[in-house]
Amino acid sequence: MEKGSMMLLGAGDVERLMDARGLVEAVREVLVSDAVAPPRVSLEHGGAWLAAMPAAGLRLHVVKAVGIYPGNVALGLPLIRGVLVALDEGTGEALLAADAGAVTAWRTPAASALALEVLGYRGGGVLGVVGAGVQGRMHARILSSLYRPERILVYSITGRRAEKLASEVGGEVAPLERLLKESDVVVAATLSREPVVRGRLLKSGAYVVSVGAPKPVHEVDRDALARAGCLLVDTLDGYRREAGEAEDEPEGLEVVELRDVVRGVAECRPREVAVYKSVGTGLFDLAAAVYLARRLGLKA
Repeated sequence: MEKGSMMLLGAGDVERLMDARGLVEAVREVLVSDAVAPPRVSLEHGGAWLAAMPAAGLRLHVVKAVGIYPGNVALGLPLIRGVLVALDEGTGEALLAADAGAVTAWRTPAASALALEVLGYRGGGVLGVVGAGVQGRMHARILSSLYRPERILVYSITGRRAEKLASEVGGEVAPLERLLKESDVVVAATLSREPVVRGRLLKSGAYVVSVGAPKPVHEVDRDALARAGCLLVDTLDGYRREAGEAEDEPEGLEVVELRDVVRGVAECRPREVAVYKSVGTGLFDLAAAVYLARRLGLKA
């Protein structure tokens, strides 16, 4: 790369540069810093969903333009596509442009891992993954590498995809009800408009991670939220505007932002189960950009 030129990172480059534990720590660093990210701007047009997600902090300005393109599934193309651009905060120099699908695939489960940590999960047990798309696969991969579950159960409405994911991560395909009953950690990464996480089936002490969004996606039912008592979210604003769960809250549910817990200014004390809901924030993209820039020697 010549001095002053922008580094272009395809999906393969992002995959080569990323490390799960390093990215988790980058997310933590961003959340405790003075980094800022306004609510994302989104729209639906032509059967697709498009969002612009800016953020700034740790001497970087970043913006991610990303879309969800459902028609790509039938074409064998990635569901999520776009680009993440990082600029030097002082000069505006464009440092890197990275495949947004690959960045999102990594930064979302890294944030989920941090959320599980602050909720008290220490590893082991049974990991259940509902949904066998990119986020299901990356959550299975990253959480299993960090937390070493004893078993991994996989469910998808598309049996062939579930079998493929189970084979990749050394898990087994299971019916949804069995997965919910047996799992110590349940990851929901779907586009379901009806809750796939049913509170009455969760074992006491279970942890739930739900990353399916935006509306009308609705993955976690009212019973699960009632059993939790406290819901941990990536951002309060994003949750209120974009999570289907926000429209079906049980009375008295406490909703706490991940950043406040990481900073030590708030607590989320689950009752019978612990639930984390993520709809996405530019802060996580900033963390990924910081990590990539450091790996490339573009910033300290």
